[in-house]
Amino acid sequence: MWNQQQIEDDQERQSTVLVVEDSISERVRLIAMLGKLDYRVIEAVNGLEALAYLEKEHVDIVISDWRMPGMNGFELCKQVKATADLAPYFILLTGQKTVHDLVAAMDAGADDFIAKPFAVEELRVRMNAGRRVINLRHRLCEKNQQLRLSLARESETLVQLKDDLMAAETLQRALLPDPTSLPDGITMLHYFKGASGVAGDAYNVIALSPTMIAFYLIDVSGHGIRSAMLSFYATQLLSNTSKPVNGSDLPPVPSQVAQELNQRFLAEFDDGDYLTMVYGILNLENGQGCFCQAGHPNPFVLGSESGAPAILGGPGFPIGMLAEATYEDVPFELKPGQRLIVTSDGLFSCRMKSGNLLTKEHLAGLLNRIAQLPSAHQQTKLSSTLDSFIAAQELEDDISAMMIERALEPATPACPSTPSECVPA
Repeated sequence: MWNQQQIEDDQERQSTVLVVEDSISERVRLIAMLGKLDYRVIEAVNGLEALAYLEKEHVDIVISDWRMPGMNGFELCKQVKATADLAPYFILLTGQKTVHDLVAAMDAGADDFIAKPFAVEELRVRMNAGRRVINLRHRLCEKNQQLRLSLARESETLVQLKDDLMAAETLQRALLPDPTSLPDGITMLHYFKGASGVAGDAYNVIALSPTMIAFYLIDVSGHGIRSAMLSFYATQLLSNTSKPVNGSDLPPVPSQVAQELNQRFLAEFDDGDYLTMVYGILNLENGQGCFCQAGHPNPFVLGSESGAPAILGGPGFPIGMLAEATYEDVPFELKPGQRLIVTSDGLFSCRMKSGNLLTKEHLAGLLNRIAQLPSAHQQTKLSSTLDSFIAAQELEDDISAMMIERALEPATPACPSTPSECVPA
């Protein structure tokens, strides 16, 4: 609804009226009436002259006689309404008063119809109605223009946001582990796909010594920019808390890392922000390791003669959900040639062509087949296979997977001291 100021502005604005009438006496009479009603009036003697004027100037209201030589008012009305971007309010004058004439005038696009003869009061109320309509049209035109400008600005913003998201995704991928920089004794395959470009998933392998690594895979609740920022924050905390402290050569055990990360998230973020995680350490010389599972899908080991996945761990509490949550260390052993697989739950919400959800057994079968290929081709095969599989469906969540394989010939440097309860020598 228009406010009072808008109504007053409309009332103060003088409207321009084009009078089209071939009769001099009728034209003079009509112009005199409109002058008393405080309208700015211009005149034309026929439809062709009126069109020529309308091509150069804007008018608010056209009052045209119906019967004129050359181009009558009926034809003039149809052309004006068909060609003008913001057509003037059009009133047809006629000496006829039949319903047929009224219908014909409205079918031609006329906004109003006045039968001759008419009094000045009748003209006044018809003109007031016309002014209200044209003022509404002008307001609507202004609003539409503002809307178009807003949409243009929004479009520019969306383009910029899309570019920023692409840059953020590129940066996020650049922070993923580089398999060529890992310590001797392990190889790695991995996969990463954000549901909306940037993702709340992250994973890494951290070299703690020549024969010991820390590894993690986290999945922040939700997906998108906020999840990606929280994921980046969590990875920085994990990188810092994984290192030995207080002059010790030993890294903290995974449950301690999870406990500290839980307290930091509870203290610094909203109740709705949490993540699930698998964080562990592995002795590359003897294959002994342990991990902490915080509400995350179970990791599993491949490499037995059956090729079936050996499921490890249990559920645990997510990070950042409960202040009283406790975390446990789960020991495991990775023998030479065996592979440890950690994934986010997004992978197992994908469906195969059969309509069934992907399972750990399906993933194990894929990884077992890929293991038969030359090592130089395995990463490319894993990425292309999962890309092709995922492309056929809309992602509900971010997807990440990491596979760590212990070399058949373990690393030879002397093994440093390790946390005795978690990674026995």
